[in-house]
Amino acid sequence: MISIEQLRDRYARFGELRPQGPEEWRGEMALPDVVADFYARIGPWGETYHAHIGPVGVTLSETHVCFPALRRLWDLQAGYRWDASNGQRVPDWQDNWLVVADLNADPFILDTASGRILYAMHGTGKWEPDELAPDLWTLAAALAAVGQVYLDADEDLRDDDWVIKPAYRAAAIRELTAVLGDAGEAERFYEVLEG
Repeated sequence: MISIEQLRDRYARFGELRPQGPEEWRGEMALPDVVADFYARIGPWGETYHAHIGPVGVTLSETHVCFPALRRLWDLQAGYRWDASNGQRVPDWQDNWLVVADLNADPFILDTASGRILYAMHGTGKWEPDELAPDLWTLAAALAAVGQVYLDADEDLRDDDWVIKPAYRAAAIRELTAVLGDAGEAERFYEVLEG
């Protein structure tokens, strides 16, 4: 696993980072220690396009995975923990689940009871997430590894049909294998990003 400093350097390529303390948390549940540590040490902040909204967080290049700024993390729970249209609690959403990032509205969920990261597709009618990573730091490192491959590829990443070129897919799998320690797990993780 790479060091926190190396991980922060990788994230800095995708947008502005700022240490964010627990005072930025606006949630109705206690801020999990691992999330507090992630925001204190990595601190995805991003651009501020509208002052009344504040920083939007950091999107990891063509992965389309976004980590919001800590002050917006509780807002990200809308549509998962509660119905965004009426504010009512979603019955099959567990109390110990916290969305920490999303991929085009598909949530990466921290199971606060186990520390594991789960992933689910939205719009399926029921929340039945699968385990994706053993912890938040592994998720962050894996996503940064893929994002870095994509960022380095720049405009050569996709072919004329807008499909990621095989060489970059293979490079992303290699980088994921280095983070996850298993080629099969790397392939499974990458398939999540492919949708």
